Amino acid sequence: MILVTFESRFAIVAFHLSFNCNTVKCPPRVCKTQEEPEVAGVSPMVSLRIPEDHLLEIDQRVGFDGMRNRSDVIRNAVRRYLALPLPSMGERVEVDLGPDLTVRMRDFCKLRGESVAAVLRQAAREHIAKGTLESATVDQVLSMRMDELRARFDDDSNAL
Repeated sequence: MILVTFESRFAIVAFHLSFNCNTVKCPPRVCKTQEEPEVAGVSPMVSLRIPEDHLLEIDQRVGFDGMRNRSDVIRNAVRRYLALPLPSMGERVEVDLGPDLTVRMRDFCKLRGESVAAVLRQAAREHIAKGTLESATVDQVLSMRMDELRARFDDDSNAL
């Protein structure tokens, strides 16, 4: 079917190809007079624009873990994403662990039953605490040494 409409000085030509499906959508400027049937309720379907490289990765996962098609892979990914706790005010950081540390991390997490994210968060907390304690300890040692020098020498001394 070819539909031709004239708006101001321009002719809009739209080619409408019919397929055997239940949903037909027309661009609003071309099909102003054609009304779409009212749908009871909101449709649970969503359309997505997925880059081709992501589609290739999705296709690679078809057939694993009982996923029969792309839709199963996408539904599984959405289900896992929604199962994650909402991020608080923190930001997301990606870290390349390298091949050796990746293997060690995977094995460690399997043995302990912890997620990689939990292990890395704990490691970051401990590293920050250690660095903070070390710097606090250095400051304390310096101030104690200065107090000792002040106590040992009087104020007229050149030691301070």
